[in-house]
Formats: sequence, structure tokens, C-alpha cells
Amino acid sequence: MWWERRRLQRLEDELASARADQANLQRRLAAFEMIAAAAGEALDPVPSDPVASGPMPPGLVAAARELHSQDRPVRIEVAGSEVIAVVGGAGDPREWWNAIWLVAGEHEASQ
Repeated sequence: MWWERRRLQRLEDELASARADQANLQRRLAAFEMIAAAAGEALDPVPSDPVASGPMPPGLVAAARELHSQDRPVRIEVAGSEVIAVVGGAGDPREWWNAIWLVAGEHEASQ
């Protein structure tokens, strides 16, 4: 009986943690959208298809390995341009790389 209560408590804790993580991501997305709007860029949803070619930048891989609660700027070269991406928390660096590649490509195309 105590084992089931402990298991239920652990599941409730994980659910609370997931909700807190989701709220944090929503706050970060809202901040990013405000920055993009101030810069005059429209945000389109990132497609799930991979768009990046070549290996991931070592700086991005290193940032993904280091678990920090705060965001971290990473300097990356994308399509011949230097980009500073702000990454942090848990996530898949391949998805980050695809999103960075896509946003940088759209920015290049608009100029």
C-alpha cells in the first residue's frame, strides 16, 4: 500500500515538474516573439522536416551537454553568417540546429 502511494506521489511530482517546464517554455517563447516583433520579423512555425545540412556546430553540442537552468548564448556559423543563438535547459540539439538553420536562412532570404 505504501509503495503505491509513493509511486503516485512520484507521478504527481513529475506531472507538476512537466507543467512548470511547459510554463517556462511558454514564457521564453513569448519573450522571443516580443524580441522578433520588435526587430520586425514575423515568426512562422518551424517545420518538423530537417533542413540543416552538415554536422552540428561543436559549440551547440557543448551547450546541450551542459545542463544549466539559465539560457546561454552560443556563437554559430550558419550559411556563411555568424549567428548568436540563445539556448538553455533540456532539449534536443538537433532540433535547435534545425530551427537556427531555418531562421538564419529566412533572414538571409529577406535581405
